[in-house]
Amino acid sequence: MPLRSLLLLAFAVVACGGSSPPPAPLRPPDPETARFDAFSPARAWASLEALSAMGSRASGTRGARAAREMLRDRLAEASIESREIVTRVDLDGIEPIELTHIVADLPGDSAQLFVLVAPYDSSRFDDGEFVGANDDASGAALLLELARVFAAYPLPYATRVVFLDGEGRLGRGGEDLQNLRGLGSASFAELMDEAGELHAVRLLVSFNRVCDADLRIARDLGSHRIYREEFWKAAARLGYSDVFPPAARFESSPGGHEAFRARGLRAVLAIEGSGNGGEDVPSGYVDGEADDLAHCAPESLEKIGVVTLAALETIGTRLAKIDRFAQSPLLELENVDPAGDAGAASRGGADARAAGDAQDPREGVEPSGPAGPASD
Repeated sequence: MPLRSLLLLAFAVVACGGSSPPPAPLRPPDPETARFDAFSPARAWASLEALSAMGSRASGTRGARAAREMLRDRLAEASIESREIVTRVDLDGIEPIELTHIVADLPGDSAQLFVLVAPYDSSRFDDGEFVGANDDASGAALLLELARVFAAYPLPYATRVVFLDGEGRLGRGGEDLQNLRGLGSASFAELMDEAGELHAVRLLVSFNRVCDADLRIARDLGSHRIYREEFWKAAARLGYSDVFPPAARFESSPGGHEAFRARGLRAVLAIEGSGNGGEDVPSGYVDGEADDLAHCAPESLEKIGVVTLAALETIGTRLAKIDRFAQSPLLELENVDPAGDAGAASRGGADARAAGDAQDPREGVEPSGPAGPASD
């Protein structure tokens, strides 16, 4: 049963216990519960319907422009300011490619960043129109709704929401370029790197293929192990282990997180379906006309949404505690070098934050067989 229904049932039980109204709460509602209440699966599904109705959204096409207008309009409706950032990609054999990303920065208690990314374009194929409802549109639809929630109920860290252009199959140029993907995340990772912003990123999450009617999220080897497993734990608490199976096999999920990891950012995470239309990989609807709304489910968007809310709350709270401890006056005194090294205290804070974000030493060499619950 969805968490929203459980909350409503709990209120109904209290109401039936007597004629007197319940006493006024002594403190504000729990922020995590408020986020759950604010999240609207129906609104996320409506955004997916709108993107899918545009047909092909291949980069540089009229569909891609329409998608950008729709995304910016819906952000504005939620009183979220956004901007377009244009990056240029030079590839041998074809004209330079301009990619237009949409970025919204949401405030938090700390200026350090949680970055959430998703593609909005679709792959380009010569035969037939590829809608890409699950592959490319679903992450953007989910991210729109998450942005609205985090604008109203901020995380402990500033949250940057990025809708990426150029993530789908390039589909042009010579044979070596036809299947090229991920240009958008590569260009945006380069942009943040050159701006010196990657050092401020505490966590980056990439969303794609999150509305398959038979959704199973890949247990990605390239993702930060501790943060990845927080999503599995949150799913277990919420009763959504069907989407985050405890015995899921480890696999490599090609997604937007890879470009950031390649530039040295270790705190990355992919939330992406392992297939599309079944458990076999590649499965029935991948890169075909059948990747449409008929093979998607609003329940999948809801499950990913509420698991994300719960997991990011846990991760953000934990990191904020580490930061407060690292910056405490007592810690600074304990780390003062008797010889007078004035930098020792500040290094202590940085070291504590690094320990909180450290990649598990086993990351990248996890077993390929079935996995049980991971321990931290």
